[in-house]
Amino acid sequence: MSNGLFAVPTLKYLVNNKNIKINYIITSKKKYINNKPNLIKRISIDNNIKVIYSENIDSQIYINKIINSKPDFLIVISFKILKEIIWRIPKYGTINIHPSLLPQYKGSSPINWSIINGDKITGLTSFFINNYIDSGKIILQKIINIKKNTNFIKLRNELSNHTINFLIRTLKKVLKYKKNRKEINFKNIIKFKKIKLAPKINNYNSKIYFFLYSEKEILQLILGVPENKPAWCFLNTKEKIYIINIYKINIDLNINFENNPKYQLGKLLYINKRIFIKTKNNYIELLICQLNNKNKLNILDIYNGIKFKKDIFLF
Repeated sequence: MSNGLFAVPTLKYLVNNKNIKINYIITSKKKYINNKPNLIKRISIDNNIKVIYSENIDSQIYINKIINSKPDFLIVISFKILKEIIWRIPKYGTINIHPSLLPQYKGSSPINWSIINGDKITGLTSFFINNYIDSGKIILQKIINIKKNTNFIKLRNELSNHTINFLIRTLKKVLKYKKNRKEINFKNIIKFKKIKLAPKINNYNSKIYFFLYSEKEILQLILGVPENKPAWCFLNTKEKIYIINIYKINIDLNINFENNPKYQLGKLLYINKRIFIKTKNNYIELLICQLNNKNKLNILDIYNGIKFKKDIFLF
């Protein structure tokens, strides 16, 4: 069961594995999800595998279809919450693969928040689904290091590729314990001092606040948000207030700002054809931005198109 790109490599592997029989692929009937093609649906059609659309999953007709197929497992990757009547169907259980080290980052956007919060590690967790979000009995966990300055897409792809082998290890472990009628005994790899959640990225938590965030925190926010919900703020000129999306910045600066001690937070600073903004404790250089949902441009092209260039603020 999946609606997202994260599951594509694993599904391709399962489809091509002759030792695994797929009764149904469950995904959305939509052709596009988050402005991306629904590749899960495409794979099922291309391989003549029966599809149950997630919009119909709670219908008794389709629940009966799953029951009659007598599955050993239901595998859930990037899917919505399932009712108990569904997750209790398979012989050996319904297994979810979650891209974090649970209980850290329960929720819909764990990959994003691990980057936004500047974590050094993340990972994968497999667990049996129950009636609570990302809270079932854990089967396996795998630690994965987060590379410096990685972004959401790169980390998502890395975790997605690791999921193939991780799922196979999970299934083998479950089968071993179930066939020997033993309970799976597992302890979390890491004990976290503070548990963080992973709510969906939206216009509220993707906004840049220059008076609150350091340059490093701003960079991590830009790297961590998805393309369809970029980091943003307001750009205020004497003429108009715009919405500006920020896609790329530089925080490793080699400029002496001591001659500009009175510069205010968020005020745009033009030096030698470079654009800087004062943050909570330092400066950042703007590179690639997007004004009012137009094309992405170098910040100098945007700056040159602004009529009144004095006292421009980002807030």
